[in-house]
Amino acid sequence: MEQVPLGDFRVHEVVRVRFNEIDGQNIVFNGNYLVYADIGVTEYFRALGEGQPGPYFHQYGTDIREVRCEIDYHAPARLDERITIAARISRFGRDHFTLHCAIFRGEERLTDIEIRYQHIDRDSGQPTPLPGSFIAEVRRFESRTPVQD
Repeated sequence: MEQVPLGDFRVHEVVRVRFNEIDGQNIVFNGNYLVYADIGVTEYFRALGEGQPGPYFHQYGTDIREVRCEIDYHAPARLDERITIAARISRFGRDHFTLHCAIFRGEERLTDIEIRYQHIDRDSGQPTPLPGSFIAEVRRFESRTPVQD
């Protein structure tokens, strides 16, 4: 997974680690990084004009579903720390895209998360090509051009 610098992510959301997010070691429980990534996904689509990906894709009669997730843990976050959730679309395929979220404490990288979303027809549930207008919009928005498979 490419370790993109914080400045190359267009979307940043700062949150504070809450008590219910830590484990017995007083660090963020590993599964909560997926919750943070979901915040990144929401804020990414909010930056594109929708607060959730569902309404964004419903205009095309389609939807997306998560089909793969990969997490690299670099350092733990702790109670009451302010962390930055950064999000960007890093890759496009014919009928899927990858959203890369990275979690930072200041400039220190804590976690990298890649989530692959399959673009599907809402009626059949079958994969369908990504709309060209979505790809074009993301390319205009991103400061670092997503890779095309």
